[in-house]
This record gives sequence, structure tokens and C-alpha cells, in this order.
Amino acid sequence: MKQLLTKSLLLLAFLLCGVATQAQNIFWSEDFTNGIPTGWTNVDASGQGVIWEWCANTDPGCAPVFTGEEAFKATTAETGFVHLNSDAPGQLANNHISRLTTTPIDCSGKSAVFIEFQSHIGTFVAPLETDAIIRVSTNGTTWTEFQPFPGLIEANYFSPNPYYSILDISSVAANQATVYIQWQWTANWEYMWDLDDIVLYDANPTPRNDLSISDYFYPPSSMITPVSQIATDTFGFFLFLTNGGSEDQTNVVVKASVTTDTDEEIFADSITLPVLAAGVIDSFIEMTSQYAPELPVGNYQIKYSVRADSSDSRPVDNSINSRFIVSQNFFSKDAGGSITSTLPAAPGDWYAANLYQMSSGSMDNYQVSQVQFSFATDPTELAVTDVDASIYLFRVKDDVLSDFSNFNRTELFSPSLDWVAVGPYEAPDTMQNFLLQSVQLLDANTFQPFVPLDNGARYIIAVGYAGNSNVTRHVFDAEANTAYFVSTLVFTDQWYTGGFTGLNAVARMAISLVTTTDNKPLPETTMTVFPNPIRETLNLGLNFDQPTMATITIADLTGRVIRLEDREGLTNDILTYQLPELAAGTYLARIATAEGTLTKKFVVQK
Repeated sequence: MKQLLTKSLLLLAFLLCGVATQAQNIFWSEDFTNGIPTGWTNVDASGQGVIWEWCANTDPGCAPVFTGEEAFKATTAETGFVHLNSDAPGQLANNHISRLTTTPIDCSGKSAVFIEFQSHIGTFVAPLETDAIIRVSTNGTTWTEFQPFPGLIEANYFSPNPYYSILDISSVAANQATVYIQWQWTANWEYMWDLDDIVLYDANPTPRNDLSISDYFYPPSSMITPVSQIATDTFGFFLFLTNGGSEDQTNVVVKASVTTDTDEEIFADSITLPVLAAGVIDSFIEMTSQYAPELPVGNYQIKYSVRADSSDSRPVDNSINSRFIVSQNFFSKDAGGSITSTLPAAPGDWYAANLYQMSSGSMDNYQVSQVQFSFATDPTELAVTDVDASIYLFRVKDDVLSDFSNFNRTELFSPSLDWVAVGPYEAPDTMQNFLLQSVQLLDANTFQPFVPLDNGARYIIAVGYAGNSNVTRHVFDAEANTAYFVSTLVFTDQWYTGGFTGLNAVARMAISLVTTTDNKPLPETTMTVFPNPIRETLNLGLNFDQPTMATITIADLTGRVIRLEDREGLTNDILTYQLPELAAGTYLARIATAEGTLTKKFVVQK
């Protein structure tokens, strides 16, 4: 269901030109500053009236900006551009065939003709590679087709913004006194196509120096991870590097780093390539080091960058930043940023799901305390207050491989899964599209709340819409690139472990300590809390007869983790924690070992 087609998105210029760059001149251009030029034809060949429109870009509503996307970022978008809104008419009886065609252009005396333009385009079902094309003609009757979006065949996909297309149309236009150029989109209830900054050159305009990060690996397994679980989520780093320019690049430095939200670098690794030849596409670059993120609660950044001896002509694609968050108690694949809503193209009951991994290193035990999710509906199909949903918690069996290659996909209740918990949901009368909803899960066997989780186990939270509710659009986030590991899944006729391309389901899981008391208590002398009360500095005095591995947890009275640390070789030690963020109140200090646990209360005074 999911295909990785990020490759070559920014490489179109080099792939389609195929010749060395030479000095080129612009002999024709259009930036739509004054609207659609007089004499251009603008029709829907299907007769349904879906035509291109001009946007002055002075009114945010003059062109659609779909949730999770930004307004068109073409070079001169602020002075106007044209757009085709395939979404506005809804489901049509037949595909619209929308055509925007220039007046005749004189290309006589031009032995080569290259066209460049900037787009932002989004698809829901129909592949852009074959359905969004340009056509070139010398008589307005016989047309030759060119593909400005090769490789873009994904459903639910938005192109880079802007997307640069460079096409060699010399086979039709060279030395011709009359040339028509046409942008045609054959589609039905897709998203939009924004178009601007059209230029004709008499030679290949591919830039000399154009390095780009064409794809990259997002190291965290979740955008938000509880502090009790983050330490064993070891980060690896790799990316795909492309030289889309016409010249070799020398001393190419590729860097990966982890920083705080204040840009303090806490990890970095880099590789230097002596030469990256012109035309190299998606060269796989892997960092040699890994990073174990033993981090406190906070916001962090993953950063990739590339530079070389020569200044890059398009530095916008030389760096990529992605955030991740260490939380007190939530797992989440989203951070509430670039949200959108969608559902499978084929009608029927369906489920959106997320995979979460519990830490294998903790000496303490945790439970599910809450699940959060979000959805939206088209009110002409179903009122958002009429949605029913079923939430399931599954444990992935230990023999399922990490890439799920041996996962049994055929059934919702797969033999590769153990059904652990359930949570029925009915939308309240106050529900609105995109509001976050909370559900308490119940144990599938005992129907009791607070379902225990196994250390080191993998769990799937699945949110299902069936019957009349199967037209519900689940909410997804497009911020993190989780394409290279199983993260968000979708179930329709079977499990699709790739989910929707580039989208992460809003299906969050809150965890807490299984108990804040001690079923198998350690001796009282094992841990001393001082001073008590505290203002912001907590000291724990530990006393073990022999070196001991332990998990130290600071939590509130509900079991929500505030700080967590795994330590080895503890004997007679004093551990100090700075806790200025804690409000006045009572909290728990807990130590867990293979022999048992000990929990003591301490008070914060402000």
C-alpha cells in the first residue's frame, strides 16, 4: 500500500535533460503577475467546468491550502500564480480534463528548447506521473506529451513545495515559429496543482552546483516517547545524497546531529566524500556512529546537512531538520503539527494503527492508562457527532521479525497478534472535527482498566471505523519521515504495514507505573530521601550489599513518570536530581531492582 517514491523528486532536471549544461538564455517567460494572459485557452475538455484559476496571493483563501501543507512557495508566488482545485467539485461523474494552453510562442532559431516551471501538486488517488502532464504542439491539434512528475504515483501525496520541473522539449519545439504549451490534469476529486514561474531557455538550464538531500532516515521510532522508554531507542543515521548539478562536487561534508530545542549540540557525526560525481542519484550515506538517547523530558532536533567546496545554487534542500520529544508519559507518532485527515480510497470498514515499542531495559513495569486519537468527517456523509469507533490494543508476538516480513496480514485479529485490550467509543454531542479524544482501555479478559504492558514488547494501537462510520477520516501527521521502518499501519482487506505514504496516525498511548506501592518491597534502608521537603534538589542515598542494577523513577502520585534513570553497579551511592520544574505537592521516588521495589514519598515546597 505504501511505496517509497521520494527518490528523484528534486532530480528531474538532471534526469530529463541528459546533456551537459551550457550558457543559456531566457527567450520567453510568464509569472502570472497580471493574471492569466490574454489569449490563453482555459477549458475542461470533460465539459464539467473544472478550470484553472488565477490567485493574486493577496487573499489567503484565493487558492486552497490543505491541512498540513503551506501556501505555494514559488519564487514569484507573492505576485500571483495559477492553480487548479480538483478537490472543490467533489466526486464527479467523470474525470475532469483541465487544460491551460499558451498563445503561440516563437521558438524559431532555437536549436534547443528547455522549459522550466515551479509547481505544488497533491494527489489523493490518481498517479501524477501519468495524469498531470504538459503537452507541446506546433499546430494546436497534434500533441506530444511530457511528464513533469516522473515517479509520483503515490496516493495521498503532496509534492515538494515548490517542485522544479525542467523538460527538454526540443524534439517538438526546436526551430519552430509556432509552439503551443499546455498543462493538462486528468483527475477526479484530487487536491490541487499550483503553477508559476514558467521559463523557456535555448539551452539546458540545469545548475552547475546542486547538491540535495533527496531522502533521509528519521531515527526515533516515535515523535514523542516517554522518558521511561527513550533510553533504549538507539538512533542510527543515514540519508540519500544527490548531485543534480552538471559538475562534480568536491569535499562533500555530510553531517548528522542531535540538538536541544535551544540548538545545543549533544551528538554529532559526519562523513567527508572527496568527490561526488555529477549525476549521482540517491547515493546512500550512513553515519558510522549511533546515539543512545538517555535524555530528560524536553524537545529535541534531528539535523542533517550537506556542504561542498562550491556554493550551492539551491541551498534550500541542503539541510533537513526534524523534531522529537521526550515526554513524561506519552507515546505518539505525531506532535500535533502538520495534521490532515484521510481514509482509504476503497470503501469499507478500516483501521488506523500505530506500533509502539516498550523498553527492554527497565526494572519497573508499566501499564496503559489512556489512548488518545482524532478524526474528522465530511458533514454531507456523516455528522462528526455520529461517529462510533473501536479501539484495540494488540501485542505483537515475539517471533514477528522487526521488519514484519513474516507477519500474518490476512486478518485484523492476526495470528501474529495477541488481543490485549479494547475501548469502545461514541462521539459526544460536543465533538468537532480534529478534536483530540480520550478513551480508557479495558483488559480483553478481565475488562478492568489499567492494562499491564510487558517490558521489551511491541504493541499496536488500532482505531477502527465500521458500518455507517467507515466514511470517517482519521487524522494523520505528515511531519516525521517514518518511511524506513514499520510505524503507522492500516487495516482494510488486510494489514498494510506501510500505512499511508508519509502519514503518521494520531493514535497516542499514555503509560504509567503499574503500581505506586511495593508488592515485593526492598528493605527500608535501601533508599533514603533527603532533604524532605525539598525546593528543587532531591538526594537519594542508596545502600546495597553488592553492585546492583536498578531503575530510579521520580513520579507523581498517579504514576506519571517525571524522571527515570537506569544505573548499573550501585552500592553506597548518593544520586542528586535537580527538579525545578516541579510544582508544590507530594511526589514519589522509586527504586526497582531484580529483587523488588521501594517507593518513598517526598514533598516539594515553593
